[in-house]
Amino acid sequence: MDCELFLESNLSSKSLAEIIQKIAAESVNQNVSLHNNEEEIVISTEFFSMALEIDDISDIAFVRNHYNLNVNQCIRIQLFGNTFYQGLEYLFKVIGKIMNKIDGNLLFLENGSDQLLRKENGQLIVNNDLNQYQKRYLTKSLLGLLDHSYIEDRLSN
Repeated sequence: MDCELFLESNLSSKSLAEIIQKIAAESVNQNVSLHNNEEEIVISTEFFSMALEIDDISDIAFVRNHYNLNVNQCIRIQLFGNTFYQGLEYLFKVIGKIMNKIDGNLLFLENGSDQLLRKENGQLIVNNDLNQYQKRYLTKSLLGLLDHSYIEDRLSN
């Protein structure tokens, strides 16, 4: 599964990556690698990888305008098929801890356009207009791993 996490943060990409690396290591309870290149900083676990963009590959201005949400950082996420469900649980723990550390807006997209989570002005909204596949994995127990209160609403794509 490929998804994107957009954040509003006043941290540099490097500082944000270091915080996320620490959060991921605590969440999966193992070492997490961090690799830099000119375009991105990649954080890897055995369950998922997160590529924090240094160069704006995903067109953040388009995302800002299309979803009407102020964000300035993009993290592309890939969950690995052989550990998908366990990785998804760890990923939601990581996202929850990111929300606790970073106060800004957040947008979690699946397949490049499906809004699953949206945090705006401190309020987390979970999309309740899901396809059959999303309904199978976006469960109450998974959402509980965010450790964050939320409301459910229809989020457009």
